Amino acid sequence: MPRSGGDEMPRSYVASGSWPDARLVKTAPPSARYGIVFARRLRDAMALQDLNPNSLGRSSGVSRKTIERTLIGEVLPAFGAIARLEDALGVDLWPGPEVRASKDGHGTG
Repeated sequence: MPRSGGDEMPRSYVASGSWPDARLVKTAPPSARYGIVFARRLRDAMALQDLNPNSLGRSSGVSRKTIERTLIGEVLPAFGAIARLEDALGVDLWPGPEVRASKDGHGTG
């Protein structure tokens, strides 16, 4: 299903491996590069705090389904959902300059 700007779902750009620990194709759009790093950060923050999508959904106000679909690379959450997730987890989830400079989906250049 096409997204904003014609991008496919983020996991559509996986070259090898499994989302979100995959390597993306070189032609992956920024949405996929940001999405994979965001999903990793979300997954890791949830694990550190021993949270599942249900409990994070309750504490953040973001639907369990949105959290699950983000974690498997089907969607990128809306800006408001990102803000609520960051607030609930107390961590920065949205990628920064390291991803803008990266074309490999790992934020390392």
